[in-house]
Amino acid sequence: MSIDPVERGLEQSFEAEKLSRFIAECQDIDALRETAQALVQQLQQVKAASAWMATRASESENAKLEMLAEMIRRKAAPEG
Repeated sequence: MSIDPVERGLEQSFEAEKLSRFIAECQDIDALRETAQALVQQLQQVKAASAWMATRASESENAKLEMLAEMIRRKAAPEG
């Protein structure tokens, strides 16, 4: 059984449902604006974190590939 890292967990599903109900039922425009602003800030933080993690993963993969290439070069080089 594999776990999809993008799949929402139970806690995230409940939080999304709670926010959706709040938005659907809220009659206070100021509360809706405040919630929307908080969600925009949260989205920007998630995007920044995702970009940082992707960069770090890419850097790590590049370092591994460079090490592998160096090992191949050493093995292919004539000794002497």
